[in-house]
Amino acid sequence: MREITPETVVGYLRDRGRIPLDKEATAEAMGWGVSNIVVRVNVEGTPPIVVKQSRERLRTKALWMSRLERIWAERDALELLGTVLPEGTVPRVVFAEPDDYLFAMTCAPDESAVWKEQLLEGQIEPDVARRAGAILGRIHTQLRDHPGLIGRLADTIVFDELRIEPFYRTIARAHPDLAQPVADLIEAMAHPPDRTFVHADFSPKNILVHARGLTIVDFETAHAGDPAFDIGFFLSHLSLKGFRSGRDESRTFALVAPFWDGYHSEAGPGHPDLSERVTRHAAACMLARIDGTSPVDYLSDIDRSRVRVVAKDMLTRPSYQLVDGDDPLAREMPV
Repeated sequence: MREITPETVVGYLRDRGRIPLDKEATAEAMGWGVSNIVVRVNVEGTPPIVVKQSRERLRTKALWMSRLERIWAERDALELLGTVLPEGTVPRVVFAEPDDYLFAMTCAPDESAVWKEQLLEGQIEPDVARRAGAILGRIHTQLRDHPGLIGRLADTIVFDELRIEPFYRTIARAHPDLAQPVADLIEAMAHPPDRTFVHADFSPKNILVHARGLTIVDFETAHAGDPAFDIGFFLSHLSLKGFRSGRDESRTFALVAPFWDGYHSEAGPGHPDLSERVTRHAAACMLARIDGTSPVDYLSDIDRSRVRVVAKDMLTRPSYQLVDGDDPLAREMPV
């Protein structure tokens, strides 16, 4: 495998015949993530592309490994999603280099902003949450029990490596009193009441906002599984940003209701216990970003302690649910 970097990718693509020798080209690193090399390549006279390559060792302090083959599940996911989503909602695959675990895709519009950056800057736009919910609801509905969810997307090994082990099993070890609730969640994901396409990294860092709408990226953990995980994972990110001390970030809690509105507009009410399952996953994912393998970097020690209290309560109290327009986290915020 020939590894690329922002400094070497242009030469690599010329060697592979992907960039003509007579065309000028530049490259720049992209992305907030820790698991891959992602580079934007600008070639004279053609639209820019994004080149993505797997890495076995993730860039975290704790040792975190995942198999290189996950890049092909992501390619399959993009091709499948392109059949059910409006053009531009996800990138289109341009070419692949199988020997080097690398593929290239189309680039989002130049004016795109990462939604995570906007949220951390205090830009709270309910319409973005609503549109994100509608996209996820459409994915879950259109791809429920879809024949495309066989082959690589039926394999959950990477989901285990990148989510269940570093998130769920890690917090169970850190908090032995939560071992049974967490084990129950893991077991439930293996036998979901409704099986569909799961992004498994649907979060503000992977949502690009631009004048034409939203573009969703980063599908390396995509698989056929439980839609409740996707929703809970997403809501955990909104909730965590509401715990930042000394800022008016609690407004991010107000995005829960428009997200649900958008989701239900495409997916309907969902399974009867969907809200309860979503709440448990949101709690587990919040706790994982405090005490798991990849903690968030924007919360103080006091904020982290507050998250632990609320997340453990969410995970263990049956009446605690993230429901439309009635976010229990907002009610529990210290004054």
